[in-house]
Amino acid sequence: MNYLIFDNDIYYDIDGKTGVAAKSEALAILKGAPMDVSVAVIETLQKQVAAPEKVPYRKDEVIASAFSGEYLVQSEKIAENLFQVVAAEKRKINEVYKYLGVENVRLVVPYAAALREFLRNNDISGEKTRIIFLDHLGNQVLLTIFNKEACTTPRPLSVVPWQITRELVRSRENYRAQNKLGAEISFQIVTNSKEIIDEIVSNGLETKENIIFLQDPYPALSGLKHGEFSMHYMLPEQFIRLRRIKEARKRVSRFLVMLGVLAGVVVMFLGSLGINKAASARLKNLQIEEASCNEALKRACREKYKDILRHGKKVDFPYLLGLFIESMPPEYSLESAVIQGMPGGRYRFEAIVFLEAKDEPFTKMSLNAAFRHARIENILLKDNPGLRVALDII
Repeated sequence: MNYLIFDNDIYYDIDGKTGVAAKSEALAILKGAPMDVSVAVIETLQKQVAAPEKVPYRKDEVIASAFSGEYLVQSEKIAENLFQVVAAEKRKINEVYKYLGVENVRLVVPYAAALREFLRNNDISGEKTRIIFLDHLGNQVLLTIFNKEACTTPRPLSVVPWQITRELVRSRENYRAQNKLGAEISFQIVTNSKEIIDEIVSNGLETKENIIFLQDPYPALSGLKHGEFSMHYMLPEQFIRLRRIKEARKRVSRFLVMLGVLAGVVVMFLGSLGINKAASARLKNLQIEEASCNEALKRACREKYKDILRHGKKVDFPYLLGLFIESMPPEYSLESAVIQGMPGGRYRFEAIVFLEAKDEPFTKMSLNAAFRHARIENILLKDNPGLRVALDII
C-alpha cells in the first residue's frame, strides 16, 4: 500500500520512501510499485452542526445541507447531538480518482483526520488543552488547531520563519474569538520543525520546554499509514465498479464449487459401474441429488449476502449501495447514502434521493428485492421533492 497527500504537489510514501513531487512527476515515481493507494486531501472545509442523532433521517438532512451540492461531505460525531462535517469539492475528489484510477484508490480522507491519527499514535490527545500543529512540509507550512476530535480547516502558511510566528499569533487569537474562549484556555504547540521552534522561542511566544517536537517529515502520511478512519470520500461510479468486481469473483467461485460437486458425482458414478444391478437405482438417486445440490447451491449464492448479515459479519456497503443505485429511476439524483451501526448489533442503511426538476412527477421506485422491507418516505430537500429510503439490517 502507498500513501499520498494530494495537493498542488503530491507528498508520498511509496514502499517506505518519502518525498514530494509535482503531479506531472508523481505517476513516474509510482510506476513499478503496487498501485493501491490511500490518499489525504488538504483542501477541505470543516463545520460543526447540531443534529438529533436519535432521529437518523433528520440528522442526515442537517448534515447534507451543511454545504452546497458542489461538495462531498463526510461526518463524525464529536459530542452528543453534535457532528463535525468535513466537505471536499467534488471537483477535487474527481481529480484524485481520475489521476490515480478508480480501481487503485482504497481510501480518501481529510488531511486533518490523518494528522489527528498521527497525534493520537503519539499519545497527544488535547483533552485538557487545544493543540496547534505546525506541519512543515518543505515547500509550505500547514497550521491546524485540534480540540479533542474537532479540528479547524488546515491553513497554509509561508515557510518564512518570522511570518509563521506572526500567523501563529493571529490564528490563535482568531480561534479564541470565534469560539468565545477565555484567557484561561491554553494552547499546546506541536511541530516537526526545529527551525519553527527556534523562531517561536526567540520571539518569546513560548519556551522551548513547552513545545512538543515530533521528528517526522510527513506526519499526515504516518497517520494515514497507521490510523483508523470512519470517513472515506467515494464516488457513485466507484461503488458500481466495486460491485461488478465482486460479482465477477462470485461467479468464478460459484463455478469452481459447482465443478467440484459435479466431479464428486462423476467419481461416484464411475465407481458404481462395477457394482450389481442395484447401482442403476443408485445412479438415479445420485442424479436427483446432483440436481438438488445445484439448486441448493444457487439458492445459497443468492442468499449469501443475507446470511452474512444474519451472522453479524461486516456489512458490504458498496455492494448494497450498488444494488440501490441500479434500481434508481434515471430522473432521481443521489444526495447521500450512509450505513451505521445500531443498538443490538444491527445496521441501518439510509439513502436520500431527489428530483433535479421541481415540476417532474414522481416515478415509483422499484427497488431490488434486498430492499423489500425498506421504509420509503417523501421529503423535501433543497426545495425539491425527494425520498428517504431506510432499511434496518438485522
